[in-house]
Amino acid sequence: MLKLSTITMAIVMACALPLGAQETEQTADDTANQAAAKNNTAIEVISVTATKRKTKLMETPVAISALSEAQLRQSGVNNVKDIADLVPGLDISTATDQAAPVISMRGVRSTNITELGDPAVGVHLDGIYSPRMQGALALMYDVERVEALRGPQGTLFGRNSTVGSINVISAKPDFTGVSGNINAEAGRFNSKNLGGFINIPLNDEFAVRIAAKGLKRDSYLEGYWDPNQYDTRHLSDEVLNAPVISEDSYQGVGATVTQRENWWIDGAGTDPEAQRVRALTPADKSDFYNNANEHSFRISTLWQPASGQFSNHTVFQQYVNDSAGTLDLVNCDQLRGRPAEFGGDCSSFLPSDNTYQAVVNVPGELNLDITYLRNTLNYTLNDEMSLVWLLGYEDMDRSSAQDSETGLDPWDGAIYFLKGTGATSYSTELQLQSDEFGDLVWIAGINYFHEKTKTVGYYDNPMDDKAFWDQPDRSTEAYALFGQATYNISDDLHATFGYRFSHETKQDKGGRTYRCSNADGCAPGWLNRSVLNALPVDYFNDPALYASYFENDNKGQWRNHDFRIGLDYNLSADTMLYSYLASGFKAGGIGDVFEVVNDRTGEVSRFETQFDPEKVLTLELGAKSSFFDNSLNLQAAFFYTDYTDMQYASVGSIGNVERLSPVEDENGAPILDDNGMPILDYQNQPVIAYYTQNVPGATIKGLEFEFDWKPYQNGRISGYATWTHARVTEDWITKWDYDPEYLFGLSYEDSIDPENTLLTTNLKGNDLAMTPRFTANVSYTHSFDLGRFGFVHGWFNLSWKDKSYTTIWNLDKHLDDMDFTVSDEAALYITDKRDAYTMVNASLKYEPQSQAWYAEVFINNATDEVVQYWNNTGKGINKGSFGMPRYYGIRAGFNF
Repeated sequence: MLKLSTITMAIVMACALPLGAQETEQTADDTANQAAAKNNTAIEVISVTATKRKTKLMETPVAISALSEAQLRQSGVNNVKDIADLVPGLDISTATDQAAPVISMRGVRSTNITELGDPAVGVHLDGIYSPRMQGALALMYDVERVEALRGPQGTLFGRNSTVGSINVISAKPDFTGVSGNINAEAGRFNSKNLGGFINIPLNDEFAVRIAAKGLKRDSYLEGYWDPNQYDTRHLSDEVLNAPVISEDSYQGVGATVTQRENWWIDGAGTDPEAQRVRALTPADKSDFYNNANEHSFRISTLWQPASGQFSNHTVFQQYVNDSAGTLDLVNCDQLRGRPAEFGGDCSSFLPSDNTYQAVVNVPGELNLDITYLRNTLNYTLNDEMSLVWLLGYEDMDRSSAQDSETGLDPWDGAIYFLKGTGATSYSTELQLQSDEFGDLVWIAGINYFHEKTKTVGYYDNPMDDKAFWDQPDRSTEAYALFGQATYNISDDLHATFGYRFSHETKQDKGGRTYRCSNADGCAPGWLNRSVLNALPVDYFNDPALYASYFENDNKGQWRNHDFRIGLDYNLSADTMLYSYLASGFKAGGIGDVFEVVNDRTGEVSRFETQFDPEKVLTLELGAKSSFFDNSLNLQAAFFYTDYTDMQYASVGSIGNVERLSPVEDENGAPILDDNGMPILDYQNQPVIAYYTQNVPGATIKGLEFEFDWKPYQNGRISGYATWTHARVTEDWITKWDYDPEYLFGLSYEDSIDPENTLLTTNLKGNDLAMTPRFTANVSYTHSFDLGRFGFVHGWFNLSWKDKSYTTIWNLDKHLDDMDFTVSDEAALYITDKRDAYTMVNASLKYEPQSQAWYAEVFINNATDEVVQYWNNTGKGINKGSFGMPRYYGIRAGFNF
């Protein structure tokens, strides 16, 4: 019903209301591009909206990259994640458990991508903020351009743009006539990609544009189903009846831990047939983890009356992802050659020595359905003033299932988000803008944002504990007042002043976390594997089964004042110098609340995980210049950023409580009594949470250099080079959480004990994650004019990134000041340092003289680099998310 109402509202708004859009291409830009056409080596004029009004890229006093539709298609971009190598200082990874991108820019990222966290890089669609990072993975197609702004955008773009902003601007309808495009791609991994658009002007004042895209691809993983894991409820009869390879575990038979050395398998049930060790079954790649099955469509309208008093742009968009989702993979390249005494390499605990493989017992599932409605009204009040009204609505439904331990540990586990999980948000912004012809050009506005998230799901340890989250109303409400003005001190010197007041409230109403374990009788009991596997797969989806719960009700409010002061100077008609000092702000968080019952005394302990706001101050000096009759554009920027209370999220322990739990031997296996059941006792155990800390202080400085050169009519070279130095600069005393169980030789309980002083460390001097010291990117395009036979366009791209760290822990820097029990050699096999790498992409495209169609062959990641983007470790195994292996195929399109 909600979807139907949304679609109805979209149709009404598109056809009846006076909706708006920013004006179509200005005459000045058309004139400049006509002049460029006469000069065969002049670069076309690019306009951007970085200052919330249309300005030329080379005249905008901020570090910004603009990517056209042609560049995105040429680079094989499907979503925001794919632009990471195209923008200086940008790195994008994926947090697999939340199916969300983690965007890092200039050394800063937000690792809390749950409903409690906010990004450090704001993502905007047609200038309207998109709050949930899952939405950033929506298919990108039929766009006018993508703008990536670097540095704080606090005064104009507001919340959660402390280090930058990405704005995806869709192509607008136009009145030039009926036009369209159909394009297709077929590639490796049985990939099929189909898209297109049609533009229809209904009359001289109203036009409609319809665009769509679909993507299907098999998994690029070597996948296996494992019937030897504890929970087999999700597996088919074929997998459950796989050939028996051993009657007992600990016989050294098989490839995985659960086959060769599973401590519970002989006593885990009453059915001897179910306890035999069986072979793994290869998975069907069409519906295995890391496949793709997505589609999206967009309807946009433009109403621009002949009177010219207002223009009106509306966008309705739907995105659906029905795939198997993703999961963390083991970095086999890093472990390769590790001796057996250190834990061995991948061939010691997986079927092969290959990073792109996974052994699971829970089928992956990701159902993501997002509806967008965006609306922009531009109304001219008089010759000197105009009104802009932005309105946005976004509704996301999500459910997923993911194997957690992927067969690397006999302790089985999975995480489920159930139907009902999602987020609904709406925002509105009213701007009053001056014209662009006086000495004072200004903009003032008010912004309101509201979001309500729902989370229904649970973590399942099939042997024991389950935690069910029922958060029906976690909300954020924010409003802001802002203004920014540029004053022409002289014809060439301009001063900019900006201010924003922000007020933000976050609240949890009625949130509950339910607890289920063997001790409270909710779970089947220790080693009752046969009893568990007789239950339905959705048995634990019902919170009514759970024995107890605690409340999460919580509330927090934050206010902030942001500013921007800038000067820019036209050194000549072709060169601009600029500088600014700007602040940014990201609100604090309410965090989760935990009320934990002591099994022995019955006492209740309350733990809160609130965190403070993040604040940033940046000084930037830059220059933009055009040379050789506008055939060479150069942009350079130096920035210095000071961060206070940077937010960092991770899994850790927040306290201790006595629990009735199994007594374990020195190998971590439960000690069994004469009846084969675990011996239980009250033990002091940690309370584990995913929570956010504040890094007291960090400093980031860097240089960015971009170039775009057309040395001759049929050739073009573009790219960038950067240097970035990003470090924790104040004492940050925290608990070491990077695989302490392996590095310190501790039990699991001791490794996560918040009071274990052995783990206390100071991370001052550590590099920030995902921030290579040096990067470089260069693209070269050459067009061969074959006369009446058409054109051949060759494109070559090389992207290089220096070594960096994938986490903030910087393991190799602490080999001397931490009391690790493993050798330095063993530690380096699981280091969080990522080696430098080079990515090579290329394509060859043919089109006839009419340019009515084209055909293209391409290759991405030609060198088959294995690049890790997200890092987790456990028991001496480094795992995380990785980029795709080598991908190649053909593309074709038809224009009409």
